[in-house]
Amino acid sequence: MLTPYLPIALAVAGTLLMAVVIFAPVPVPATVTVSFAPPGSPPRELPFAETWPDAWSDRSSSAVAAPRWPVLLDPSAADCDVAARLALVEALRAVRAPWADEILRRALDDEHDDTVREALSSFV
Repeated sequence: MLTPYLPIALAVAGTLLMAVVIFAPVPVPATVTVSFAPPGSPPRELPFAETWPDAWSDRSSSAVAAPRWPVLLDPSAADCDVAARLALVEALRAVRAPWADEILRRALDDEHDDTVREALSSFV
């Protein structure tokens, strides 16, 4: 006598289980930490203020030296190309934080490429 109702009961039970899986609340962690540094590494201070011109005193100067402002974000970005610097400008504009604004102002003084200077001047 249960045989004709068994497929219907299984379908209803499966639907209810899927509803629980889909609509059940997800537990949220108590604290959320956003970090780009490896866990346990000390915070890195950016070379601002008085250290700006002295931060690269060991680099050799050439006729057309690469701008040094990307080093404020990452030391490995010392010799990045124009496209990478444009991407950095757009990313810093999106951040909208005081430290990002300071880097953009300093970049306008240091940048020699007209395309990047135009992107920077539209911000400052």
